This record gives sequence, C-alpha cells and structure tokens, in this order.
Amino acid sequence: MTCNMADIVLTSGYFAAQTFARVPRAAPIDYWWLYLGRSGEAWFESSDRHLHAGPGAMFLVSLDKEFRGRITGYDGQIFALPRSAFTAVADELDNVHTTILSGGLIELLADHLRNLEARVHEMEADEFRHAGRATAAMIAACIQPTATRLERAQGAIDSVLFERARLHIENHLGEFDLTPERVAQGLRISRSNLYRAFESVGGVARFIQRKRLQAAYADLIATGNAQVQEIAYRHGFRLASDFTRAFRREFGISPREARERARL
Repeated sequence: MTCNMADIVLTSGYFAAQTFARVPRAAPIDYWWLYLGRSGEAWFESSDRHLHAGPGAMFLVSLDKEFRGRITGYDGQIFALPRSAFTAVADELDNVHTTILSGGLIELLADHLRNLEARVHEMEADEFRHAGRATAAMIAACIQPTATRLERAQGAIDSVLFERARLHIENHLGEFDLTPERVAQGLRISRSNLYRAFESVGGVARFIQRKRLQAAYADLIATGNAQVQEIAYRHGFRLASDFTRAFRREFGISPREARERARL
C-alpha cells in the first residue's frame, strides 16, 4: 500500500530479502526514508555509522548520502520525507540518519504512525492532506523537539497520548494504586503532558474513576449474587462506603438500587 499524503508518502507492506546500495550521483535525491518495522531485520552502513534494526525499531536513512544495506524478509512501514517539507529540520534529520531512534516521544510517534495506517482506508482527499501535514509536524517535533515544533504538533501528540493512556488505564483499572502519577510513570511521559491530554474529559483522575464506576456498574448487573464490597474491591475501591458514595454521585442511585432496577 502506498499513499501520497502531501508532506509525506506512506508505503506499507512486505519487502523481500535483498541487498542494496546508494552510490554517488550527479543529481541529489532529496528524501529521507523513515522506517518502522513490524518484523524482520535491517542492516545499514554509511561512511561513519553502522545500524542493525530488529522488529519494532524506528530509524532514518538519508537518500542524499552513500550507504549500503540489506534486509531479511521485512514487514513494516516506510515513510518518504521530502526535504522540501522538512527544510526547517533538515540539519537535525541529517544528524540522526542511520541511527536507531528512541525515547518517549519516539514511542508516541510510532503509535501515531501505526494508527495512521489503520485509518487511511477511510480518509477523503482533504483528510489525506491534513493528516500528512500533521504527521510531518509530529515527525519533526519528536525527532528534534523544540518548544515551537512541539506546539505545532501538540494536537497530534495529545491525541496519541490520550489513546495510549486510555489503554493503559483500562488494562490496570483494578489496581488500587492506579493514579495519574503511576500512569505517567508507566507511559514514561511527564505529568503535565498527561494532564493536558485529558483536559477535555475533566482530567486523568476523573477519567479513571469514571471508567472504574462504569465497569463496576456493568459487573454489578451481570453478577447478581456478588457482594457490593466484592465488586468495589474488584474495580479499585478499597472501601464499599467510598464506592457507594462515588457511585451515587456518578449515577444518582446506589449500587443496590441499580441492581434492583436491573432485575425489574
């Protein structure tokens, strides 16, 4: 699959095992390749760098520089980044060519790129262009962050942060120590970035409690014989009294009243 998305070109699929080389030519090739693998391995060698990338690794290769390489059967994404769309960060991208990219922002970028591929089948032409420009801004901000670049990419970054945090929260709802601080630690992001991503839904702590109460409500109705204390404990509440007060504030009725209504 190949998609031209204005400021980037996304190619995704399986690439057979092969070797290749970029040799000097009179005409420059003003692109970088950004790789994000799902399976397989890749080796690249330039005049001063050596790279060995396994599954899941993200790395950048400049087509304007000499290199040699090979891949095993390789499944993943390759993003073509035209220099014309990345002139403001060209030097920074050249500085990290043929290196494995890592860090918290790179993990966010990887999640964004995977999600982007999953959504392209549903996009219209205008959405392609908008998504391409937003992705270009996020690539620049995550590979070489500055305050200005992060601000430009903030919407895309917050969207990915929210989704990552939501999945983390839903997978740990039953843990008593699931707090905003623990979520930030688990995702290796700052608390301020996490809080900003959840501003539109009333904050992280509020989101956690709402998810717990919704899960407890469903559990309460599905398991007619379980004690309220047991359900409260199962969904992260140490005390039935705390659970009951929170439940009433959220739904306007007590847990027992909710169960009785469900039986009618």
